[in-house]
Formats: sequence, structure tokens, C-alpha cells
Amino acid sequence: MSVLKGRKSSVLRFDTEKQILSIEDHLRSYRMMQIVLLCSSILWCTVIIINDISSFWLGFLIGAYIAVALFAIYYYLFKSTVVKSIPFNEIEELISITLFSKNDRRLTLKLKSERYRNLIIMNQSDINLIIDSFKEMAIPVRERTTFNLLPLNF
Repeated sequence: MSVLKGRKSSVLRFDTEKQILSIEDHLRSYRMMQIVLLCSSILWCTVIIINDISSFWLGFLIGAYIAVALFAIYYYLFKSTVVKSIPFNEIEELISITLFSKNDRRLTLKLKSERYRNLIIMNQSDINLIIDSFKEMAIPVRERTTFNLLPLNF
């Protein structure tokens, strides 16, 4: 059995009787793999800094990488979630983010607990169907552009 299960789209199921959104994807495996890789890279960058710094700029670049990696770990652990079932009343809004063109969009759920749940959608034509489904469930949908993509702007 492999940890790398292969990238697949999130499968969303709206259970209107229980008022729950069920999400099936491999985001938990990817998130754990990302955190392990970031932690190990921070460890080895720290070992490089402690053992030998040959120039100021190399130390500066390694320090900057460590800062970015620590911010990413903080974001993964405290600002995002990988839950598989979310009650409708816990969803604050669906955020549709346009990245580089109108045909390249990503979907993120903003929860009332101030956390975010990314949805992996491989087929861009399915995004409009998903947005319509959320509108039918009376969940607000907000469109965002590349101008405000940073997590601090959410």
C-alpha cells in the first residue's frame, strides 16, 4: 500500500437530510507529506547554518527559506483543515479564486471556525456545477481574482 494514492478530484456529496457536505479526496495524505517535507528541510537547513556558512547571502537565503517554511507549516496546521464532512451551518462561504485565466479556477470553503478547506477540482468544467450546487444550498459564493490571492487577504 502506497502513501501516494494519486491526485484525484474531490468528490462532493450534499446530504440534504443530515445537512452535511461530504468530501472524498486524498488531501490528508498530501498535507501530511508536505508537513513532513517542510519539517525535514527546516532541520537540514538548520544543520547547514550551524555547521558552516560560507557567505552572508547563503545564510540569508537559507534563513528566508526557513521563515517561509515555518509560515507554511503554521498555515497548514492552524488555518486550514482536511475534514471530510462539514455541516452546512459551519460553512461561511465558498470562495472561487481565478488564478491566471478565467479557465483556471480553484475552490476553497471558508468555515465559521476561521479555517479553510481547499477543494481539489481537476476538471474546470465541473466548477460551475459545484458553484450552482452551493447556491442551491443557500451558501454564499464569493469570486476572487489573482490580485488578492495571499492567505492574509482572505
